[in-house]
Amino acid sequence: SSSRPGEASVELPLSPASEAFAEILLCEIALKNRDRFALIWNNILRAHYNSRLTYRPSHGDKEGHQPETIKLTPGIEKCVSGILRLCIWASNGRDTSIANQVLSTLNILHPPLGALIWSPLELNLDKHLAEGLWRISRNVDGLSQIDAEGWGGILGLVEWCATRGGLRSKIDDQLGNLAEDDPSLQAFRSLHLILHAVELKDSLQAYRWPQIVRSVRSLVEAGERGHCPKLSIAGLDLLHVLHTRMETLAAKGDSAESQHLLSCWVPILEAICEPAEKSRNGSVRQQAISLLTDTLLDRHGSRIPVDRGLCEIMNNICIPLAGERITDLLSIPYDVQNDLEETLIELELCISLLFKPFLHHLKALISVKQEFIGIWISMLGVMTQLLGEESLSQSNDHMNGALREDGAVTRAKLFQTTKELGSEHLRNAIMVLAAMGMLVDNDNDDSTNIISDGAQEISSVTWAAIGSIGYCKPYLEEWKSSACQ
Repeated sequence: SSSRPGEASVELPLSPASEAFAEILLCEIALKNRDRFALIWNNILRAHYNSRLTYRPSHGDKEGHQPETIKLTPGIEKCVSGILRLCIWASNGRDTSIANQVLSTLNILHPPLGALIWSPLELNLDKHLAEGLWRISRNVDGLSQIDAEGWGGILGLVEWCATRGGLRSKIDDQLGNLAEDDPSLQAFRSLHLILHAVELKDSLQAYRWPQIVRSVRSLVEAGERGHCPKLSIAGLDLLHVLHTRMETLAAKGDSAESQHLLSCWVPILEAICEPAEKSRNGSVRQQAISLLTDTLLDRHGSRIPVDRGLCEIMNNICIPLAGERITDLLSIPYDVQNDLEETLIELELCISLLFKPFLHHLKALISVKQEFIGIWISMLGVMTQLLGEESLSQSNDHMNGALREDGAVTRAKLFQTTKELGSEHLRNAIMVLAAMGMLVDNDNDDSTNIISDGAQEISSVTWAAIGSIGYCKPYLEEWKSSACQ
């Protein structure tokens, strides 16, 4: 302010250049006085950065009032740069106590605490934040010493950057390429390093995994937006790493740990299921379905509660996904150009997803009779749709027009191969159930007195369903004879 004697003081506006220079100077002074950094941070810097960047609702966020926004000025940009520079320095691990406080400040650079997202300007600092995230993540030795407070700031910024990318490069506009500084790509690099660094193996606790899973889901979605299947598949690989990390939980047999394992494992399975169902890229869907099948065959499934865990996974993830994908793949219009070999591969993967986890965990599933019957009926419903009269006649109607001389997969061959594979898997499952005493020949009066009610119910449902499946009906008596001999 400037005033003459007897006059009121007048506030002089600060130029944008001066404001930006002041932010730079403030950061430089802090970095030059590293021995006194904790004192400067606690008394000046923390309050300064929070006051400048924290979201503050106006008038209590009442209806009709706009939230207070932050205009993205050169000063604000340098303020953000200052926080990133201080976090990069703090992540070197020289002062662990202050490092956690500084790294937690990353939370004010993005919603819900940060107010920059409310800026009406088109300019944003997403790439700026992503580059800072990568430089922080490279300091793996220092990050191995931080605690939950510091990790909260880092993983929050990872999740934010993962959601802000997926834009194809303007320089290289080829399909499947993202810009080198794309925020999602930088988030993937950071998360990949964090999960694979030996120094950080024991740093991330299990309660942090759901946040990491959310970040990976955002990476897969960014790959979809940017038509970059490599990023989506790389995200699935990170989910596999998380699944492998759960080996320590799976090795413990007590009930408390099994419930903890279930709460951590299900979000990973759901994250794998999402691209398997929704991705527009066939290779991504195939990778996701294959990964989901392999994941369910691991020993994790034998360490979780059967009724509230394994059965719900089968009912809510495996069977619906396999059924929906089989339906979609078989209903592709005949005038649509489609890679039938890729379609056949995906159909085979869906059939494997339906039966392999079921047979692998069959002994556990049988222990809960009602839930098991529901699962088996649902599986028979999917197989009825795959092998029923409608799909068979649809295949025959187009048999002649679909044949090609070059030996490539035709629609007729696609349907025929799928039916053969599905029928073989179904027959195998029936034989296993019969060997475990869960299937009998209800027409044989001599056996009904010595079998359980559950076996009678399952047998009635099974033989009735197979009798209604057009492709399998000719084999009904043969299967009964083989299963019940």
